[in-house]
Amino acid sequence: MEQHSSSVTRFLVLGALETLINQAIEHEPRARDRLQRLHGTAIRVRTERPHMVLYVLVYEDGVEVLPDFEGYVHVRVRGTLGAVLQWVLSPNAPLPEEDRIRILGPEDRIALLNAAISEFSLWGVVRNWLDDHVRLNDLLTLLRREDPQWLSRLQGLPEKMDGLAIELARQRLLQEDILSELHQLRHEMRRARRLDATCIVTGLLLLLAALATLTSLLPVATAISATTQALLLGSLGLTLLVSRLLSH
Repeated sequence: MEQHSSSVTRFLVLGALETLINQAIEHEPRARDRLQRLHGTAIRVRTERPHMVLYVLVYEDGVEVLPDFEGYVHVRVRGTLGAVLQWVLSPNAPLPEEDRIRILGPEDRIALLNAAISEFSLWGVVRNWLDDHVRLNDLLTLLRREDPQWLSRLQGLPEKMDGLAIELARQRLLQEDILSELHQLRHEMRRARRLDATCIVTGLLLLLAALATLTSLLPVATAISATTQALLLGSLGLTLLVSRLLSH
């Protein structure tokens, strides 16, 4: 289901791109004349970051944008998505060295393609559409007439945004302090667990040593008796165990 939705979205995007390019060609007769020389040319465009492949078929009356094409490809264009968009929208603008696009194909076709792209502007089509469908001046006039208070509300918007930014910064600092304290608490808990384990193991070993002394399994020091040694070892072991229990 997710793959089907992605395919539908890609189909709609490519369809919108095809319509936009053809409208730009209609508004630029010189570009249309150049496209007639490219009639029958298949162009593969491969973008990076994100990865995407599409095919542009050039005809004398427009272009067709396809997600797949099994015929012969005349020109191959490859580069980052931003570089390809800048090449289409503003072909004369310089590109950084790391964003250079690579165009492979016959030199004459590449020259005609670059010349055709430089003749039309997609921004012109977008601007004309906005002028035809979105009349900003009329919209602002209507808003002023219907509710003149919205202007005064917008005037305080920058101060509110500044206050919001300050509050977000304060919350971020508070979150960093909490995370630091939590990290320190975890470190202390791990240290306490290691100390508990060491004391418990040592205490049990001392108790076992005391028991081994009483059963003559452990040698007795020459200066003391077996009972005294067992009492000392047992007392020390119990002290370690009880001290860790009382610490909690």
